[in-house]
Order: sequence, then structure tokens, then C-alpha cells
Amino acid sequence: MSNLRRLVKGRRERGAVAIILAMVMVMLLAAAALGMDIAKLAYERQAVRAAVDAAAQAGSYALPDAVAAVADAKAFALASAPDLNLNAASVQVQLFCAIAVKPGTNLPDETQVPGICNPGTAWTKGTGMAATGCNGVICVLPCGGAGAACNTIKVSYTKIVDFMFGPAINIPTGTTGALSSAACKGMCGSIAPNPLDVVVIADRTPSMADSELESNMQGAFVNMKQSLKNMLLTMNRDQQFVAFGTIAKSTPATCLTQEPSSGTFSGLAFNGVSTFVSTSQSKVPQTNKKWTFNGSWVPVGYSNNYTTGSPLDGTLAVNTASNLFKAIDCLEISDSTVSYPGASSGYKKTTNEGTHLAAAMKGAIQYLTNSNNLSGMPSRADYGTPKKVIIFETDGAPSELFQSHSDAMLLNNSYDIGYTGGADVGNGLKQSCDNLLAMATKAKDLGIKIITIGVGDVNTATCGSSNGSTIYVRDVLAKAASPKSNGVASDAYNCTVSGNTAKENGDGDSYFCAATSADLASIFAAATASITGNTKYIKVPGVSD
Repeated sequence: MSNLRRLVKGRRERGAVAIILAMVMVMLLAAAALGMDIAKLAYERQAVRAAVDAAAQAGSYALPDAVAAVADAKAFALASAPDLNLNAASVQVQLFCAIAVKPGTNLPDETQVPGICNPGTAWTKGTGMAATGCNGVICVLPCGGAGAACNTIKVSYTKIVDFMFGPAINIPTGTTGALSSAACKGMCGSIAPNPLDVVVIADRTPSMADSELESNMQGAFVNMKQSLKNMLLTMNRDQQFVAFGTIAKSTPATCLTQEPSSGTFSGLAFNGVSTFVSTSQSKVPQTNKKWTFNGSWVPVGYSNNYTTGSPLDGTLAVNTASNLFKAIDCLEISDSTVSYPGASSGYKKTTNEGTHLAAAMKGAIQYLTNSNNLSGMPSRADYGTPKKVIIFETDGAPSELFQSHSDAMLLNNSYDIGYTGGADVGNGLKQSCDNLLAMATKAKDLGIKIITIGVGDVNTATCGSSNGSTIYVRDVLAKAASPKSNGVASDAYNCTVSGNTAKENGDGDSYFCAATSADLASIFAAATASITGNTKYIKVPGVSD
């Protein structure tokens, strides 16, 4: 009897164990299944993260073209992760302006609007409008509407993931949560991190003084000088060496106010032995005019001490003791005069030096390509190979005053470039603009990047016509700054028309315009920012995770 009870009891216990084991197996299988679903969720979350990162990067390359940037971001999000079957309508894209933090605060530095980035009507400077977010180094502003030229794009996506085994335990789906990534193009409010050799050529011809009589005394020339100083604060002295030249030539001195006076014709702008007219009625042969102007196109050599302090602690400032600052600060309008034989009449003419744009471009190229000019400057090998850049500012049409030597368009001599046609020289000659474009092509063939800045009269000035169409100087400057060696058809806007200044300076090319002298306030800084087309991810509270 006792054996029977033991047998029954044993069978009951084994049955209980089987039931418990079955229940445990179900739980283990459920846990394993749920683990597979969790792994799938983690995988898709990581894949979505990679997709929004790639989409933000792709979209940022198209900035400041907002339409193209948004389209590229959405297309790239879908194309980069086809197995995720992302919903195009669910890809969220927003545009922002990233600018620097004002030193000593965690507030946006409004001086960088609109030079570094223009938020358009979405954010207005000087009104106390809050930034979307700041991280102590960068502030991000909302961007959009009229006049906007955004430099930052944010891409967000939330994906619902269907579980394979979760429905068995009433957990049919999971969510990746809202994943976002933001990428910025250009300076993004901070100092450009690329090594550069930069030659700045600034116009100091008499026409730049025309607006100096404004009631607030902030004419084109005054504003240009201040803008040059502001530009230095956007540059990195450890990586970017800056040389300075002018149109017309200056003599190498701390202050570029001293007019050239050496040479055969003392007190005049010309230098060298050549045919010269002594009376107003004398005719001279039109041969052997190997003329050059006294002085140098780039009298202030490379400098890397143009700032002091650091932007990280709010102490960054222009170094007023540097030769570069002094040369800019005491720069004056040229008042040299030139006596020369007219190209067709041969009679003596006397006028100011004219605006020899092609000759100034040639001087800048020669300086940049002469490695001896870097002698004594520190190495930047750790930063990479420096890019060579010419920043070229002028306010009007070229006016070349003489027929130049036949070799003047070559880079292996010091002949200044003049008009080579058969009529009397002066403003409005197509040949002068052609000379500038030809010299710009030589620069680009040598790998030099050209940035042009037009101010005031350059918007409406002309240099002849072609096939019955007027040639505007603004179009010539835009073509000279084209990244392609032979230039491209220009679509430069007339910035004297309301709204066109922001449009032209935000279109992503290398030509910048100023309708009035006041517009120069941030244009040199914006031009410097355009030198780098690099993009980078940014992490700012409220914008990107």
C-alpha cells in the first residue's frame, strides 16, 4: 500500500514538474522572442540615426539654397536606408542659422547677422528675440522667410517598428523615438579651421571717396576700412596668413598714405624709362611703352599677428599694434596723377591713376605664387595644405590709362596691364573687363580661389557691350569669381534694387555686393566665411540630440 502511494505521489510530482517546465519554456521562448524584437528595434534605431545623419550632411551641402537643401535631405534619408521603408512624408526638415555666441554670454552674437548667416524674417536682430538654442560656443536661430540665407539644416524621424513576436504578448510595436541630426555649412559661427594664404586687394581710387560726405561720415571708404578690421576677427591667426594690397598701388610703408614718388618721373605715378609727353600739343610714338606704376600692388606682406586673445574666453580683439591693422587704419584715398600719351591721339593727358583691375589682380597672383613671401612664417603642416585666396574689392569699372607692353598679360614680368585697343582709353572699355577676366582665369588655373566684392557704382557701371547687350561690371566680377577657370554665365543681381543685396550675398557663389556703404559692414566677414565649404555636425540643446 505504501509503495502504491509512493508511486502515485511520484507521478504527481513529475506531472507538476512538467507543467512548471512547460510554463518556464513558454516564458523563456517569450523572452527570447521579445529579445529578438528588442534587438530589431535597436538595429532600426541605429539605422534611422545613420539615415538622419547622412540626410543632414547631404542637405547642408546645398545650403543656402533652401529648396534644394530640403529636397536633398529628404531624398538622401530615403535612399540611404532603403530596407527601412521610411515614409517620405514623415521626414521632418527644418532650417536654422548658426552664429557665434557673444563673448562673455550665452547669447547670439548679432554682429554676425546677416554676414555669416541671414535668418530672414524668422528672426530679427536687435529685438531681443531668443535663439532656438545655444551651447556656449554656437547659437542657433530660426531661419526662413524673405531674405533668408540659412547655413544649418536639421533632419528628424520617428519610426514605428513592427515586432515579430511581440503581438503574442500584446506588444505589437515599438518606437525608435524622435531622432534628429543637424549639420552646418561654412563657418557656423566659429573661426574657419582651414589654413589659408590670403591676399586682400582693396580699392582706394578717388571714386571710393564719393560717399564719404554722407551726414554720418560713414561713406564707402570709411566702411570698407572698418569692414576689413571686422574681417580679421573672423580669421584664425594660427592657420591663416593675410597680406594686403590696394588699387591704386602704394609704397611699402606702415601707413599706405604715402604716394609713390620714386622713378624717372618724380612725383608722378609712373616709373621707368619710356616715351613721355612734355607739352599738351606734342605727339609721341605709340611704341615701347614699358610702363609700370610706382609702388607695389601688395605692399603689406603676410601677417599672422593681426589679432590677440581668444574667442573662447571673450578676449579676441584686433591687434592694433600689427602692421596690417596700421596699414588699414591709416589708409587714404590715392591722389596721384598721371601724364600719358592718349592711345589714338598721342596727345598728353593728365588724370588720376585710373582703376587698373587686371593689373591689381596680376600683382596679387604674383605675390601668392612667390614662395619666398612665406619665408619666416611658421609651418602649418599639421593643418594641411594651405588654400590660396584673393579677396578683391572695387566700386566701379576698370579704367586703364595706356596701351601696355605686349607681354603685360604674362605673369613673368612686372609690366602693368593697360588697354590694348585702338581708341583713347578711359572708363567703359570692353577690353579692360576682358583683361580682368583673362587674369582671373590665370589665377584659377593656378588653383587660386577668387572672391570679388562690388560696392556702390559697380552695380550699374558698364564696360561696353557684346552682341548688342550691355556688359555690366557686376557680371564681370561675378564671372571672375566663378569657381570654373573660364567663368560661367553670371546671374549677379543689381544690389541697388531693394531686396537684392541679401539675395546676391546668400546665393552661395563667390561674388558679394553692397548697394550702399552701410552694406559693407559685414560683407568682408561673409566673404571670408565663404572660403570654406566644409560641413560639420553640430549639437545644440533644443536642436539636435
